[in-house]
Amino acid sequence: MNNREIILSSIDIMESKLKSSTTIYEISSELGFSLYYFSRLFKAITGISPKSYLLARKVSHSIDALLNTNHSILDIALDYGFGSSESYTRAFFKIIRENPSDIRRRGLVDSRLLMKTISANQLKCHKHAIDKVPEIIDLGSIKLVGIPFFFDVNIKNDLTYQWELLMNNLDKIPMISEPHRFYQLQFWFPEQDTDTLYFYVAVEVNDYRDVPIQFTAKTLPAQRYLKFRHQGLSNQVNYTYQYIYEEWLPCTEYRLSSNFNFEYYGNAYLGPCNEDSISEIYIPLSDE
Repeated sequence: MNNREIILSSIDIMESKLKSSTTIYEISSELGFSLYYFSRLFKAITGISPKSYLLARKVSHSIDALLNTNHSILDIALDYGFGSSESYTRAFFKIIRENPSDIRRRGLVDSRLLMKTISANQLKCHKHAIDKVPEIIDLGSIKLVGIPFFFDVNIKNDLTYQWELLMNNLDKIPMISEPHRFYQLQFWFPEQDTDTLYFYVAVEVNDYRDVPIQFTAKTLPAQRYLKFRHQGLSNQVNYTYQYIYEEWLPCTEYRLSSNFNFEYYGNAYLGPCNEDSISEIYIPLSDE
């Protein structure tokens, strides 16, 4: 079963449990994945987080009972796994932008606001490929010193400030490898919310001796990776990630491991604003 088929299976599970209090964590566990990995894969393939999708499907499916039965709003809420009429109303307003009592009173709802079940035909690939097929590569452990930080996906910015901070303070980091090799790591915790991102910009070092207090040392483990290349502006790297997670990976049976991936900037990297610049993306692979 490839990754696209796994997501379709998860949609079938959700559809069978709309009238329950089943959580995304329980669904991801049933499929054998961590919450973060499943959520990331689901959003990459469908364009929406599984939590948002399940909530929208519950609300959409409940419309029939709201308009065509005499069941109380509390009974409908409990029937669809909400703990109270208040929590149902909040979810309902988030999706429909009106309260369920107003919709019942009017007797109709804008069907364009309803979430329909995602079908296989809707899971279309996006065309942002740089390398069509990755290289499978084994790397030894890598010692890094740099700056970790939280990244708010809701703010329209880039990582320029963090990189400038690192580059302006390179002379304070001892034992830097020659030539300089730079990395940008994205990391997360197993059950972390997918809207929360942590990054780490760093330089490779030969040893952790005398690391200044304002910097953080991390070791990338010896690992097998999928290696992709991105060519173009640094702020367009999301196109390559879209290709990886939306087009290439869903059609394979590869399983990812660990709670990180990283970008490497070597000799072919000509700067963030150079169209000919090439960076490398490393996605850890599972041994299973």
